[in-house]
Amino acid sequence: MSDHGSPSCSLCLFRHVCRDASTADIPSNAQKPLQPAQVRVPAGNAFFRQGRPVTAVFPLRQGSAKQVYESPLGWRQVTGFSLSGDILGLEPNEAAAYSISAVALQDTASCVVAIEALRAHMANPAFRDSVLGVMRHQAERERILLVAVGSMRAAQRLAMLLLDLDNEHRRRGRADSALTLAMSRADIASLLGLTLETVSRLLSRFASVGLISVQQRRLRLIDRDGLAAVYADLKPIPQPATAAMGSLADTGPEPRSF
Repeated sequence: MSDHGSPSCSLCLFRHVCRDASTADIPSNAQKPLQPAQVRVPAGNAFFRQGRPVTAVFPLRQGSAKQVYESPLGWRQVTGFSLSGDILGLEPNEAAAYSISAVALQDTASCVVAIEALRAHMANPAFRDSVLGVMRHQAERERILLVAVGSMRAAQRLAMLLLDLDNEHRRRGRADSALTLAMSRADIASLLGLTLETVSRLLSRFASVGLISVQQRRLRLIDRDGLAAVYADLKPIPQPATAAMGSLADTGPEPRSF
């Protein structure tokens, strides 16, 4: 949280109690400012593992992560993606153990706030309201995903995810429509309850009819209203021209890497 002016820090719920916050942000009657440690987590490594004792929360400064649930039977499911400014490890009702694992999608920088420090600041009503606001926002995203996976068609699910990522991108003050997708297509398929082949086919189809453009891991939303119509199931996705279908067929290697 040393970059207090950055988008990630401006969204962080600890911004008013961090040692690196500007003096104007810290109330005169505030507790002693937090002095969070910082850690770098390489891509593929875990911030914490499901079932381990909750010892800290992790405000993401740079990079992104995925949340993974492992069932008692051993199968794994991606349950969400977190971006810079999000907090990893917040557990409802002060749970004693992490309910999921959090894994870095790319080389990631994070602060580390001990759970004891978090609980001490929860005595401050304003701070507690901020924590609850963050948890409500995350719970709402999870509810939308649950409805999508449980009742929507494949195209609706993917459109929902792209619009959600775009909204989170804009909430961080980034006005352009280009998203850098650190998650793999397999991660997207796991999150949405689809097959890898379905995700690849839909991305190709969205691109062929002008809803998005994709170059490597850079995805740009070209027609948000069109994506919103797909999400709302107001109309079917237009059929692309025959030539475009041929160039984007699922047979053969795909030119994109995510």
